[in-house]
Amino acid sequence: MTRGRLAPGRARARGTRRGPLAPQVKGWLTWKGDFLLGPRYVRLLEGIEELGTIRAAASRVGLSYRTCLTRIRRVEDTRGQTIVETARGGAARGGARLTAPGRELVRVYHAWRAALAAASDAAFARAVGDRATRGPSRRR
Repeated sequence: MTRGRLAPGRARARGTRRGPLAPQVKGWLTWKGDFLLGPRYVRLLEGIEELGTIRAAASRVGLSYRTCLTRIRRVEDTRGQTIVETARGGAARGGARLTAPGRELVRVYHAWRAALAAASDAAFARAVGDRATRGPSRRR
């Protein structure tokens, strides 16, 4: 096997790249200890706002319509607020859009996620110093 290649049948973990060591943090929000939403469901909400339908947004994030509808209902039941307004289809072709609480939930998630990434990067830099930015050694 040549250096830097994966063994046959072994896939590289999604999102990983060759190069220097770097932190990667995945975060999700909970409500009273129960999962509320994470990055994929935030992308779903953003897709609903951009594309105007739950079905198109679900397709974009790679989830079934039923899964997305169930998650939206759970978030709404948990929060006690409507986060997505829908209009039934028909000749006028229905649609969906985020409500103000839905847009606020997306905003809060992104603000928190940015602060989390900054804190993670700072902690990582303290833990490894400049070694992580140099990459692999060229000495043999």
